[in-house]
Formats: sequence, C-alpha cells, structure tokens
Amino acid sequence: MEVKMEHLQNPANFHTAATELLDWCGDPRAFQRPFEQSLMGCLTVVSRVAAQQGYDLDLGYRLLAVCAANRDKFTPKSAGYEESKVVQLPQCVQPLR
Repeated sequence: MEVKMEHLQNPANFHTAATELLDWCGDPRAFQRPFEQSLMGCLTVVSRVAAQQGYDLDLGYRLLAVCAANRDKFTPKSAGYEESKVVQLPQCVQPLR
C-alpha cells in the first residue's frame, strides 16, 4: 500500500494507482483494521492532489465517495469522530436543507 501512496503522488501514475485502489475498495476486506492506516494515507494523498493539474478529479472523487460510503467500517478516529462524541439524533429531527 505504501507503493500505492507513492504512485498516487505522481501525475503519470495517479490514474492507474487510483483505479486499482478503487477496485480494491470494492471489496469489504479493504476496510479491515490492518489496512486502515495505509488506506487513510492513500485517501489523504488523493484528497490533496486529485484537483491539481495532471491528476483526475473525477476518479479521486469516486474513490473518496466509495470510502465515505463505508465510513462505518473505519475506527471512530479514522471515520472523523470519537466514540465519546457520537450523538444519536432522535428520528423526529430532520436535517436542514
């Protein structure tokens, strides 16, 4: 996975590496804890570079969207919240539009 991270930082290799990572994230095993730190590192790189010249914003967005859809499989820290701070809203509360 560290090699993937290096390839994601290079515009010439980004498309291939991101496509392989997107395919890999289609498998639920990709979100297992042993891979989490490396996957988060790759996603951090994608979020930084995808919009830059020579990269692929659409592919980066799809990869981030797939992982966001599987957010529940990450540890609370990686998912962006801590267990002690998770608040369940009552079903009657509707989000503002």
